[in-house]
Amino acid sequence: MKFFIIIKEHSERVANKNFLDLGGKPLYKHLLDKLKGEDVFIDTDSEKLYESLKNSEVTCYKRSTECINLEVDSSFKVSPALKMIGNFLEKYVTDENEIIVTPHVTSPFIKLSTIKDAAEKLNEGYDSVLACTEHQEFTYFKGKPVNFNPEVIQKTQDLEPVIMGNGAFFIFTKKIFKENNNRTGQNPYFYPITFPESVEIDNEPDFKLARGVYGK
Repeated sequence: MKFFIIIKEHSERVANKNFLDLGGKPLYKHLLDKLKGEDVFIDTDSEKLYESLKNSEVTCYKRSTECINLEVDSSFKVSPALKMIGNFLEKYVTDENEIIVTPHVTSPFIKLSTIKDAAEKLNEGYDSVLACTEHQEFTYFKGKPVNFNPEVIQKTQDLEPVIMGNGAFFIFTKKIFKENNNRTGQNPYFYPITFPESVEIDNEPDFKLARGVYGK
């Protein structure tokens, strides 16, 4: 099992998000500390982070110029993350069936045990796994009901849960990624996670919530 992590120096919605102090250490350190002893690879555009980790137990390397340019190109409307994953797989992964995990440092409360339990789903016929949260609420999309009949007043507990993707982790193999050019295959398993593991820091309110959870 290999862990591939993308760590950006700058963020659009929260300045220097991945390096903000949470509980006395940078945000990115929470994930790295949980993965001690694991086979970890980091793609970064941060010279400071690269210098601090280049002689550590993790494999840290500098982001390709191509991917850096794509990140700042306003005409490029999708994340270059898939290209980064592809570059990593091409250079560091020889076994087509090795399990690859792409966790995000913006999910500081995810547990290694949760990730490894989720990875077991690959042994049950699923070709990929992604973290998700389940929401058992009256849900609409473009003004239309998703999981309920508007002509019937149901109890909330009887509603079909709506699944939302959570960026805490994706799990797949090199083979599946090459076949789909994506982190998810044709038969993914949606692995539900709950609070506080589901806390995902995308904006300032999220970070305030994380600080509250951490007790700082």
